[in-house]
Amino acid sequence: MEPGALMRAAREAAGISLRAMAERSYYSRAYLSLIETGQRPVPAGVVAAYERVLGADLERLTAVARAPASVDPVALSDVALMLAATRRIEDAAGALTVLPAVRGMAEMAEAFAGEARTGRSNAACLASEITQYRGWLEHAIGADSAARRSLGTAVSLAKESRDPDRIAHSLGFLGYVTVSAGNYGEVLALSDAALAVRDAHPVITAYGRMRRAELLASHGHTRRAQRALALADAATEAADGIEAPASMYWWSTGFGAVQRGGVLALLGYTGEAIEEATHGLAAMPAEHRRSEWLASALCRVDPDMSAGDSFASQT
Repeated sequence: MEPGALMRAAREAAGISLRAMAERSYYSRAYLSLIETGQRPVPAGVVAAYERVLGADLERLTAVARAPASVDPVALSDVALMLAATRRIEDAAGALTVLPAVRGMAEMAEAFAGEARTGRSNAACLASEITQYRGWLEHAIGADSAARRSLGTAVSLAKESRDPDRIAHSLGFLGYVTVSAGNYGEVLALSDAALAVRDAHPVITAYGRMRRAELLASHGHTRRAQRALALADAATEAADGIEAPASMYWWSTGFGAVQRGGVLALLGYTGEAIEEATHGLAAMPAEHRRSEWLASALCRVDPDMSAGDSFASQT
């Protein structure tokens, strides 16, 4: 990742516009744009100004990005913080806004994983998480071929990390976007593989079981879907009260209810589905209710359902 692109990614992850950065750093917006896009070299004074505004050690992170073999736990932590901030921006501004920054972060993290001399499994784990997020964003904007490539890379990195949560989660997301390719057998195989991962986090398992019920219901396998839903309910109950892993930042018990509503809708229980999703929506964090991914989940319950409509029906 080039220094200018890294500065842009850090700025966007902090939720600071180019105009605001220009005002706070006392450089012109046009000049900073040229630096961030690699059309001008990066002066030490500009790096120092970004560090002051962002509160990040960009000089050290830039040095690591230029020499990925020198990656250390602090650099990985800095990238993880950028990822967390970017996810919050996506909730408010949408996938298209953050995708360029995430692509840059993914490329940098994948370089870390490929060239790190020490802590390679940790670097691969973080790279898998970021590349999975990249794949999700690409899927969200309709670039499903790119999304499948990104998620295939995320699975490979997860296997390299040997982290069961990463492996199960990345396989599940690859299955999610593979639906668009129309290969139902491949999707079920990925679902099976995700659920077969030993020692995966209970929340990841519960989510995967609910996804399997949804897949079966969407293809008209009613009895199998009902059995899968019963297993998903049991897994959800077993995971109750357990904090979700950081990569499932979007998860809440409320979202689980919305997801279950989607399965019920596919099974033909429309009234129950809307009621389940409405109660789930009320339990979700306020910052999640305006996200694109929630709107997509609600649409699966009822094409006319939205967060605003659901709350209006309760008042």
